Amino acid sequence: MEFTTEALVGTALAAGAAYTLASAARPAQQRVLDAATLTLLTEGPAQPDAACQPIVEALNNAPTTDVEAVCTEQMRSILQNELLPYRSLAEDPELLLKCSEHMCAEAPGALWTRFTVSYNLYAGSVVALGSDEQRELLYQSQPSGELGCFAFTELGAGVLSGAGVETTATYNKSTDSFVIHSPTPSSRKTWISQGCQAEQAVILAELFIDEKSYGPHLFWHRIAKRNAKSGTLTTLPGVEVTSLPEKIALRGLDNAYVMFDSFEVPRSSMLSRFCSLDSEGTYTLNLPQGVKRMLDLLISRLLTGRIVLSEATVGYARALVRRSWTHCATRRLWKGRKPEGPLMSTMPLIMNGFKDYAQSLAVVAKFIADTRTKVAEAIMQDVFPPELIEATCMCKFVGTGFAVDAVSAMRKLMGSRAIQADAWLGEGSFVCNATCAAEGDNTIMELKIVQDMVRGRTPRLPFGCMARVCTNTHGRRAVRIYLALFAKAMLLGKAALHEGQLLKDLAWARLHLRVLDVWLSGSNNGNDVSWLDSYARTMMVFPVPITM
Repeated sequence: MEFTTEALVGTALAAGAAYTLASAARPAQQRVLDAATLTLLTEGPAQPDAACQPIVEALNNAPTTDVEAVCTEQMRSILQNELLPYRSLAEDPELLLKCSEHMCAEAPGALWTRFTVSYNLYAGSVVALGSDEQRELLYQSQPSGELGCFAFTELGAGVLSGAGVETTATYNKSTDSFVIHSPTPSSRKTWISQGCQAEQAVILAELFIDEKSYGPHLFWHRIAKRNAKSGTLTTLPGVEVTSLPEKIALRGLDNAYVMFDSFEVPRSSMLSRFCSLDSEGTYTLNLPQGVKRMLDLLISRLLTGRIVLSEATVGYARALVRRSWTHCATRRLWKGRKPEGPLMSTMPLIMNGFKDYAQSLAVVAKFIADTRTKVAEAIMQDVFPPELIEATCMCKFVGTGFAVDAVSAMRKLMGSRAIQADAWLGEGSFVCNATCAAEGDNTIMELKIVQDMVRGRTPRLPFGCMARVCTNTHGRRAVRIYLALFAKAMLLGKAALHEGQLLKDLAWARLHLRVLDVWLSGSNNGNDVSWLDSYARTMMVFPVPITM
């Protein structure tokens, strides 16, 4: 066939005419946003529960500040006023988790981070792993406003939070105390949020008794004293606290390096709800049902943190989407000879972009909320099934990772508007990037999903989930993708461990099965199945982009 200029032009004109006719034939509702999507873009989340409202208002309405001292005092005031009692962490664990979805775009990210460190990581660890006596000591300390930190991550382990522990805690029978020590430069605790301003710390260290290792344990003790008049903080002998280099965002939050040089703490400092040590050095372990190692129990402490960070980050991203839409819905474009120009929000690329990200974030938020409820029940029962741990890891990488992508999409859609300070798309929005690395880096979470499958902790083929999602077109596609990736990994065998993209794709394919399962199971309770079209466009992309 010979391609002449006339033939090509004719073909182009015919294609253009066909496209015009097809566009004109599209139903009108495809060119305007439906009421439910408009609600997503114009209305915030439902009002928080009455018990959550005081703390949510205090966090969202606090003046945004990049001054560490001011942000520190904001957190201290929240504790002293007992807007959220430490006692609620034991009596109503979901209360803390419910607060997170209400994070808004104007909220100071540094203060929100202090909040989750104070309640979830620091106090939450004492409540979860401390004895009744240790819990009471924590409750009694709240009115003083003493700040705490979670000295968990070490420089050598980096994002493998808790997986590598060099810090030691050696029991000294003659003094009935532990000697906590950082034996190497790589054992230095790093990125410890609120570490520079903390008076108390929960410290992860490997327990040694008579030169025998009993694995990682948590210890709770004072690391500094504050002068009541001057506010000056002085570290105790054996503790060295230094600040990390200056950050480009969240400067109101201090992040510290913490080193221990034969730091002596009493035997009562070991959090002892599930283990104990008497004065003769006799160690007893009493793990809850379904938990085989103390390390698993310690890492489970990160479960609530992953929920809090995921839900807060998604809430923050949704607030930025709503704020950006408000601008588009009032911004007039060039009018030409007409009385007024069209609204920016009526442009197809703008409208469809906001629709896809608003609906996708709603689907992700539903999955996280469903997991949050199950995590709260698990905390009350002290039982953490592998499937729930898997779902929590998934919440972490899908919630924080997709929030980063959504904020990036807003910057692209808004153009030069994104550079303006009141768009809230500048350095403050880096809170989404920060949460991607906290409580276990997202890549590590993805690898853990695959690792748990390989080791038999979770079923390699989740038949129940796969059967339920097969009622939907996107569900059937998700099943096909998962089975194809799983088959490829099985054929490669051990060689698959060196295929990073394959492992990432497999983790996300498994995630999509679970997210779709949750959304479709609630389709009779107001979940619009058509929103999965947006979810598929924005998220079911393979190979999975590294930015997700």
